[in-house]
Amino acid sequence: MSYKNMPELKIVKLIIDNDFKQLIPSLSEEERCLLKENLIRDGCREPLSVWNNTILDGHNRYEICTRHQIPFSIQRIYLRNREEATVWICINQLGRRNITEETRRYLIGKRYETEKILGVHNVAGINQHTKKEVGENILPEAPFGLTASRTRERLAAEYNISHATVLNYGQYSRALDSLSTVVPEITPKILSGELKISQDNIAYLSQLASQEVIRLKQLVSEDSSVLGSNAEIHRLFPPKQTKAPLSMPPGSIKDMPSYDPDAEISSLTLTIPSWVSSINRVKAASSLESTTVQARGKLVEELSRLKETIDYMLTVIREAP
Repeated sequence: MSYKNMPELKIVKLIIDNDFKQLIPSLSEEERCLLKENLIRDGCREPLSVWNNTILDGHNRYEICTRHQIPFSIQRIYLRNREEATVWICINQLGRRNITEETRRYLIGKRYETEKILGVHNVAGINQHTKKEVGENILPEAPFGLTASRTRERLAAEYNISHATVLNYGQYSRALDSLSTVVPEITPKILSGELKISQDNIAYLSQLASQEVIRLKQLVSEDSSVLGSNAEIHRLFPPKQTKAPLSMPPGSIKDMPSYDPDAEISSLTLTIPSWVSSINRVKAASSLESTTVQARGKLVEELSRLKETIDYMLTVIREAP
């Protein structure tokens, strides 16, 4: 076998980052065998994409090539941080035609969530020093919350989906990441489409107690199909019982309405003025110029999350009949 026509081919040790690898769709056994046969027969024709010696694209080829001593070339991608690396992987994978709808939804959501973090860093950290160097008018500071909104608009246009769908995909990626921290084995089954499970149930399962997590791991390895049913999930992992309500004085129950559909939103409505008051109080009492970049960044991140939640709630309210 000859690799003379393939420049700079060699076997080098690269880093596999598990967070990055999770963004790459898993191969089926048949796909892996076919890839192995092609690499042994033809060599590794496409370079592996690498950032700081960490693989961004080519995990499967790298594992097969190192195992069978097949030389390969690398293409270095220059990025500033992990967030940019994550966005690069998402864009690269979304350009493939053979990904499942679950993977597409997850990658768009992951890209949105990560680009929000990049926007927060820019808003919090770019202004104090860079503006002094290049001038106030060249880098005007974007109003708070505009970064996330612009990101939603841009991604919605790029992937031909609504702004609300971008928000929903972001929540889906967060829920799946949360579940992956307790049961990483379930993620490939969900993203491959093998296991159909709702976003709400993904979030529900991610909050199980340690003993229940052990049972969930067993189910994933033995018969994960039962997790596709909402009723079955709640039968296997029933919600924790809340404390029984205090007994009411005799005769008082008849005076209470059996059900108030406005109760939850009325309660929320009453709490919002306190949020507004707290924000205005901090704005009036604090000197933002003297605070640290870290403190401002954390505040911007949490306020962005609050604004996103509010935007999503407003969308749901407007779409209600």
